[in-house]
Amino acid sequence: MSYLDDFKIKIGQIVFQNQLKYNKRTKEVCNLESAKSIGILYEATHEDQVKQIQPFVSYFFNLKKEVKALGYVNSKKLSYCHTPKLQYDFFYIKDLNWYNKPQNYIIDNFIKKEYDILINLCDSKCIPIKYLVASSIAHFKIGQHEDGYEIYDLMISLKKDKSLIKLMSEIKHYLQLINK
Repeated sequence: MSYLDDFKIKIGQIVFQNQLKYNKRTKEVCNLESAKSIGILYEATHEDQVKQIQPFVSYFFNLKKEVKALGYVNSKKLSYCHTPKLQYDFFYIKDLNWYNKPQNYIIDNFIKKEYDILINLCDSKCIPIKYLVASSIAHFKIGQHEDGYEIYDLMISLKKDKSLIKLMSEIKHYLQLINK
């Protein structure tokens, strides 16, 4: 990694920490019964990643929840599978500033919406998604457990099977158990 890349990462980390400090959100535990809106963040670079989360999004949509899935495409252009639809939006490298913070109107609308539940299906290595999780004013944030990355209200720890399918299954399971 070059000095410039190191510098960008350090600046990005400072901005990220500031956003965590100044994020004024109302934290509130929410289960599937009481949730009205759900935001989902995921990596959508490849078509199979988009297809993999479709049943997950449909699950919440079939429960009559307002669902918005925002996918990050780690590419300089979008392909045919990245066409925005009712519950799906996408952003890509062009939408990132020089230290990888996402910026456009779709992103602004997403982070300003007070989702009852925000689900992050990425780990902290996906820096643009990390910014969105930190910036969001969602009431209840859910994500995969990682040491030193504790910005979630509910962290799912995966032991052996760390697949996306397993993470989505565990999230559904724990959302059904909460507040019962």
